[in-house]
Amino acid sequence: MGTHIHVLYAADENYVRHAAASMVSLMEHNIGVDEITIHFLSMGVSEKSMEQLSALCAERKRHFAGYELGDIRRWFDFPVNARGFAPSTLARLFIARVLPEDVSRVLYLDCDTIVTDDLTALWHTDMGTCYLGMVAEPTATKARRVQLGMDVKQPYFNAGVLLINLALWRSEDAEGTVLRYYCSKGGDFIAPDQDAINGAFPGRIYELAPRYNYGSVQIYYPWKAQKRISAPTPFMNEETYRKGTEKPAIIHFLGEERPWRAGNHHPYTVEYERNLALTPWKDSEKDEGWRMYFLCFGLFNTFMKPFPYLRWRIIDGLIPVFMKHRERQLKKRQ
Repeated sequence: MGTHIHVLYAADENYVRHAAASMVSLMEHNIGVDEITIHFLSMGVSEKSMEQLSALCAERKRHFAGYELGDIRRWFDFPVNARGFAPSTLARLFIARVLPEDVSRVLYLDCDTIVTDDLTALWHTDMGTCYLGMVAEPTATKARRVQLGMDVKQPYFNAGVLLINLALWRSEDAEGTVLRYYCSKGGDFIAPDQDAINGAFPGRIYELAPRYNYGSVQIYYPWKAQKRISAPTPFMNEETYRKGTEKPAIIHFLGEERPWRAGNHHPYTVEYERNLALTPWKDSEKDEGWRMYFLCFGLFNTFMKPFPYLRWRIIDGLIPVFMKHRERQLKKRQ
């Protein structure tokens, strides 16, 4: 029996072109996989865009399944605030009730990711009794973990890439667990769904190698700095970290420096552009209004390169400011 990989995306119309680029990168780098089904959770994506996504898959002889969720907030029994993130990020909490019962495992990818390698080994990862496989985010503060009710030695994980044991998720009602946790905290999170997943599942998250969610943490902070920042949480040894990052398999465009914004200096911008060029959105103009920001950010990174720990302290202090700005921008778009 061959390998059949199920991959999940969730997006609204604003992010559909980024999802298309990610989907193409996934299919182009996994040509040897027997079957791939791409499941797409839509929040108001146009019929034309859905047809274009489906055609991208059909051209490469892959399956496409689309699901319209509408306003994701109506799926909650209590008020929610996406806190500057697109509401589509919350959709991953409801995968069990949306995807077909015969899908027992699924790989969720944020739309702002690009795949650069074969994912067969990731797909076959033995996670034991864990619901999820995720990559650690060592820059999450001790205070943040305490706020979430986590043990300070428990790793905090990034939710941009999730390998989900959907059979176990369903059988043990993990959805109910995370929603009850979300409600108990009053939705008071920096990153709503990510914080809820980390707080709700202590000991049930399997740590994946950083190459499967390679982002700004790996770009800007060397191993020694990550080890210091993550304390008192245990951190992998230097050799394990080196092997886990030397060939990134999934690039995650975290933070404000994103390849579709004019003037960005992200080192993997070319990977995004190469894959976007293979989609119907290839002629999309880059978002303007960021050039001065990226000029200043570039200078900041140059000066801070010898001082990664200080860089982290400054960035961590600015995160609430960034989140309030993103929340205002999101409200304007809506």
